[in-house]
Amino acid sequence: IVGQIEDFKKNDFASKNIQTALLYIESHDLLALPEGKVAIDGDNVILNRQSYIGKEEKDAKIEGHKNYLDLQRVLKGEERFGYVDKRRSEIKATTPYDYAKDRTNYEGNVDGYIVLHPGQFALVYPNDLHQACLKVNDDMIEKAVFKIKIDF
Repeated sequence: IVGQIEDFKKNDFASKNIQTALLYIESHDLLALPEGKVAIDGDNVILNRQSYIGKEEKDAKIEGHKNYLDLQRVLKGEERFGYVDKRRSEIKATTPYDYAKDRTNYEGNVDGYIVLHPGQFALVYPNDLHQACLKVNDDMIEKAVFKIKIDF
C-alpha cells in the first residue's frame, strides 16, 4: 500500500498494531526524533528512525519479512523504492530466514520503482519484497520505519 499518510486514519485498518503505528505518527513529530529504535508497544510496534544518503541499486538488497509489516515513511528528501512479489518464480532467496531480524534477502529483478516523497509511505506485507533506501539524488533522506507485528 502506497499513499499519503494523511489519507489514512487508524480505523481504516482492522489490525490493532497498524492502528497503534498510525496513532503514533499522528501524535509525534517524527522528524524531531533522534536516530535509532524505539519500542512503541513492546515487540508489537517498533520504530526505527533513520538518516542516510540513498544507495545505488547494486548496493541495496531486496528483502522480505515474515512476521512483521514494514511501514516506511519518508520525512525529508526523496527515496526510490523497488517492489516485486516474492511468489514470482525468478526471485530467489540468497540468505536463510533470520528470525532475529525477521528478514530474508533475495535476488532478481524488481517489477518497478516508485519515488517516495515527504509524507508518503509504503506499507509492505510478507509477499511484498522491497528494495528500499535507493537514491534519487545526493540529498540526505530522513525516514521512519515502523516494524508492525502481524496480528491478523
